[in-house]
Formats: sequence, structure tokens, C-alpha cells
Amino acid sequence: MVVDPEEHLDAWGRMEKRLRDAPIIADILERSDKIYKESGAQQRVEKAHQKITHLKEDAAEAWETSQNPWVYRASSVYDTLTAESEFAAASRQLQKLDPDFTLENWKRDVVEHTLPQIMKLFLEGRIQELKPWLGEAVYNRLAAEVRARKKEGVQMDTNILAIMNAEILACELAGSSVNVDKGDDPILLLHFMCQQIHCVRKKKIDDIVEGSEDDIRANSYVVAFQREYNEEKMELNWKIVDFRFNGAIAYL
Repeated sequence: MVVDPEEHLDAWGRMEKRLRDAPIIADILERSDKIYKESGAQQRVEKAHQKITHLKEDAAEAWETSQNPWVYRASSVYDTLTAESEFAAASRQLQKLDPDFTLENWKRDVVEHTLPQIMKLFLEGRIQELKPWLGEAVYNRLAAEVRARKKEGVQMDTNILAIMNAEILACELAGSSVNVDKGDDPILLLHFMCQQIHCVRKKKIDDIVEGSEDDIRANSYVVAFQREYNEEKMELNWKIVDFRFNGAIAYL
């Protein structure tokens, strides 16, 4: 008898599995992991553990219990080794067309305005409205995810309670890899926690089949952003070029 490996997974688990393959994010963080291993950063475990402790308090143990250790490693690498030089270089590249650009202001704007809108559209399955925000490859992946949810006949709760603990994990400078051509702007990786209600309903009957209306989860995501110049509108726009869902924990 053939056993479906997804049979035991809930709706969120199936989505996590489908959105696990994020090639740009994986490639950038793989290089971060290599830096970590080759630089002697292992000797700084004590400092890294202290950071994890603080993040755990702020994000309800989301980082410590995450099944994605590269998030922790990339963060510790860039905090202790390359953040200043890499991020300063990224800022200089981005300031060539926008002299007022700063990473901190960019992150604040993304967290306060962009991500709530993007996440709501994604959870509601309004993929055509998302299209202007997305690169072609990530659009195809998210569209496939929306189609899969429709086929399953399930609707996740679309309320976004909070976007929190956002952190720029890494940046990929122009010309540094196959992901970023010499003339392109850097790719910025942003990790964030999204406080959401774990309540899944069957669309046709509106019955709750997973979770409940008061089951709050802290969901972990990593999104890769890249800026592009729209010649037709003569303006700079940020696009999502990769997207990964890392799973969730119960929010205490």
C-alpha cells in the first residue's frame, strides 16, 4: 500500500512542505553557513546562545524551537562577522539611485506597510493582486500554493495580528553570485515572525477542521527582496524574489 507522506500533515504543515524549496534564500544562507564554519564563529557559541535567549523572550521561543538552524546561524554570522561591511556596501549600492535610503528605514516600511498587505493577499488567495509585488519564479510558486489550498477546499484565517521580530539576515551584493547580476541591486533577506490565528475551515461548510479561533501561532518566514527600476513609470520598486515559510509554534 502506498502511503501519502502528506497524509499526517495539517494544512499549515502541507504549506510549509510546499514552500520549503526557496532556491535564492537557500543559496545565500548556504554561503553564510560556509562563512560561519570557516571563520571560527563556533567559538562564539556563548554569545550566540545569549542572543537566542533574548530572541526567545521576544518571540515566544520561536527561534530556539525553529527547525531551520540556518536562520540562527546566518543571523549570528552577520552580527559577529560581516554585517557592518556587507550591509554598508549594500546601502551604498542602493543609495546610488536613492540618496536617502537606509536599511533601518527600509525595514520599518516593509514591516509596517508592505508585509501586512502581502501576507493578507497571500492568505486570501488573491494571487493576481500579488503579482506586481513578485518576481516571476516566486509568483509561480505562490500561485501553485494558492491552487493547492483551493483543491483541498480549505481556508486559513486571514487575520494578521502582528508582524514582529523582523531582522535583516543577509544581503547579496551586485555581482557577488549568480543570483545578482553586476548591474542589479542587492538582494536583502528579511526574517520575521507573523502572529496569526491557527484556524482552518472547510470552505463549503465553514466548519473549523484545524485549530480554533483563539489558537494563536507565531509563524516564521524569510523573504528575499530586490529593488528594480520601472522605466515605464520612472520609479524604483521593491519586489519579492523568493519566499519561504519555516513553520509555526504555539504563541504563549
